[in-house]
Order: sequence, then C-alpha cells, then structure tokens
Amino acid sequence: MSNEVKKGSYKKLIIGVIVVAVILAILFIPMMPTSEAYNVTEPYERKATYVVDDWDLVEKWSLSIGFYVQSDVTVRNTDKDGGTFKVVHKLNDIHGLFGTETDSFYLSAGASHTSTATFDTTMGQDTLGTYSVTAPTITDEQIVTKHRTIYKSIIELLIYG
Repeated sequence: MSNEVKKGSYKKLIIGVIVVAVILAILFIPMMPTSEAYNVTEPYERKATYVVDDWDLVEKWSLSIGFYVQSDVTVRNTDKDGGTFKVVHKLNDIHGLFGTETDSFYLSAGASHTSTATFDTTMGQDTLGTYSVTAPTITDEQIVTKHRTIYKSIIELLIYG
C-alpha cells in the first residue's frame, strides 16, 4: 500500500508541477499581440516658399539696342532654406510667342533678387508679357508616428497596460 500511496502522490505532484508550469507559461511568455506607437524622423521633399514682390513690363529705348521690352521680376525667398530659383520670362505679340528668356539664381533665406529679361522689339509693337517662377525642391525632415505589433505576456499587460 505504501508503494501505491507513493505512486499516487507522485502523479499528483507531477500534475501539480505541470499545472504550475502551464500557468507560469501563460502568465510570463509573450504571446498577446498589442499595437505600439513610436515616432521616427523621415526625410520628405517640398518646394521652397517665396513671394513675387514686383513685376514690371516696360517698353524702353537705348542707342545700342533701339526699341526693346524689359521684364523685371523681383522674387523674395520666404523659406528657412536657400536654393536655386528659376524665372521664365515670356513675351507674346499678335503672332503668338515672341520670345522666352530663363534666369536661374541662388537665393538664401530671406534674400531677394530681381530677374531681368530684354526682348528686342519695334516701336509700338503690341506685346503681352508673362512670367513663371519655379522654386527649388528642399529635402526636409518630419516626425512621423508609426505603429508596430509587439507581443506581451499577460503579466506585462496587467502591470504596464
């Protein structure tokens, strides 16, 4: 009988150890998926900000050129970064596009520049001018919140949330 009692108590002890091991495994082994937010700094591209302070289209005359039309565009960089800006001056007359001139220049933050283009015309020629400004592309950084799945144990979830 004492052997039978020993065998029965060993079975109970082994079952008890297994039950405790399973409970500990369930409580401490990470197996519950949860979502965690984290921040990273990522580069992104944007156009520099600017303001056109003035634009003039004036018919002029000089001894060296004769009659001509002058287009003046004053661009001010309002961005925190500098870069190379491009101004395209276009002049049209009654026949369509008469001429195009392109001017590229570097502007530091807060600086301004007057881009000038001259078009050789005749006296009284009916013209219409336009311009376009292309700002530089700036590579900047921004903080982005991302999410990832991590696994926590039941104890971690109970203690830390």
